[in-house]
Amino acid sequence: MQVRKLLGLGLLLLLGGAMALGQTPPAAGWRQGRFGWTIIRPFPDAPYPAASRAHGYAYQGKFYSFAGHYDDSRVAIFIPAGYRPGSRINFIVHFHGWNNHLSRALPYYRLPQQVEASGVNAILVLPQGPYDAPDSDDGKLTSQPGDFAGLMREVVRFLHAQGRVRTTRIGAIVISSHSGGNRAASDVLQFGGLTRHITDVFLFDSAYGDLPGFLHWLEAGHQRRLVSVFTDDTSDGNLDLMAGLQAAGKPITLMTKASLTRRALARRGGVFLYTPHLPHDHIMQRRSYFQLFLATSRLPRR
Repeated sequence: MQVRKLLGLGLLLLLGGAMALGQTPPAAGWRQGRFGWTIIRPFPDAPYPAASRAHGYAYQGKFYSFAGHYDDSRVAIFIPAGYRPGSRINFIVHFHGWNNHLSRALPYYRLPQQVEASGVNAILVLPQGPYDAPDSDDGKLTSQPGDFAGLMREVVRFLHAQGRVRTTRIGAIVISSHSGGNRAASDVLQFGGLTRHITDVFLFDSAYGDLPGFLHWLEAGHQRRLVSVFTDDTSDGNLDLMAGLQAAGKPITLMTKASLTRRALARRGGVFLYTPHLPHDHIMQRRSYFQLFLATSRLPRR
């Protein structure tokens, strides 16, 4: 009997290290870094695979096959080092742009660093869009209304099973998109299924189209905020957004780098930051605008 107990204890130590008995061991794949914990794993309700790109996609004479570009169901999840589990789970959901993938987008745009430095008590979720393809298609987010809510509930269940959160209740959500991620962000606002949870939307040179989704979301709530930082690449779309908001009687704040203040940035309504000299692919990270926008959002602080 004593030998059996010793063998059982040894097995527990091998499986769980110094974890308390009865605690679920963490799934393989979590990586601890300087700024927090990251995992990239598949979820059934991720945007892809989807019928919209089951046969691939052609752009400017080049074909992007289903295999390798539209068959990736992975989602990246980042939990900042200072995160404190509470009665609700707050999220930041970011949609990357063209010709990108999760393993590149996370470090290139310094997303973990900026989330941790912002001080918000929220978990970052980054779904894989078209993998290294020049395409704004958003898969099931368009074709299956409520798919976004389904994906977020899958993420919540996973985090709860992992012991990373204490509840399955979703709190505040920030939606963010860079460049060609605009369609996914707009569709989530229109029929993603969690609209009432969304407090802030960030567009990083991303107003290329699908503007009604942003306008209707902002018009429907007095305490909502849309922040759009833009270069000349998306100036037309941003002017259309401003005109639409003015026609609806919504407040607009227009700034440049020289006139930017945290107080002005935190205003509810439409906030526009014109940065003509900032490169399109550096607009999120060179001046840490992602961090600043998060810090002035309605997400709870740690």
